Amino acid sequence: MKRLIIAAALLLAVLGATIANSRYLTGMTDGFCRQLTQSAELAAADNWPQALEKTEQTLSAWESHDFYLHTLLRHTDIDAIRLTFHEVVEYLKLEEPDQYTAANAKLITQLELLAEAERLDLKNVL
Repeated sequence: MKRLIIAAALLLAVLGATIANSRYLTGMTDGFCRQLTQSAELAAADNWPQALEKTEQTLSAWESHDFYLHTLLRHTDIDAIRLTFHEVVEYLKLEEPDQYTAANAKLITQLELLAEAERLDLKNVL
């Protein structure tokens, strides 16, 4: 009986950690998506320097979570997002509206998909 209680407690602890991780990641990526959307609005208003600054701040915040991201998530996903971040920054520096808009939309989608992949729901379990 004691083993069963210990096993159940461990299972509940893992479940709790999974839910906490999912919520944390969702909150973090939602914040990044909001910042990138604000940056897109600045770029649409031809305020390229502020759009660049906001995107670089978002990239810096992303990189500050590097240990967490590389510890708990797939490296290929994290590396792809980092690459897209740098692509977006370069398009902002060049003030290329079409390429920037496409790259920024891709980056936002990658962030949303990253959070979605970590959610504890039926489609991710099966």
